[in-house]
Amino acid sequence: MNTKPSFGFGKLAEIQPAAPEPTPPVAREIDRVAEKLGFPSREVPTRRKRRIAVDEPTDQLNLRAAIADINVFVDWCERERMSYREGFGRLVAKIGV
Repeated sequence: MNTKPSFGFGKLAEIQPAAPEPTPPVAREIDRVAEKLGFPSREVPTRRKRRIAVDEPTDQLNLRAAIADINVFVDWCERERMSYREGFGRLVAKIGV
């Protein structure tokens, strides 16, 4: 006889996890009320990113800047419909070196 003992675990394959219950958007409501009452958020601001591939030779420049300044730069580049590389080139041209 080649029967293996089941030890009572024969129906494990039938067990399925329960579907998670949807959670109401309580956090957004709390943030809205707190902002209305003048309490600033302690969450880290989100940095905006825009990635466009470039065909010409490039190098990388890493710098630490204020998120507000980075967001202004990204907004400016999007308004002018140019890449970060082009925006950086315009700023460098204004230096007048």
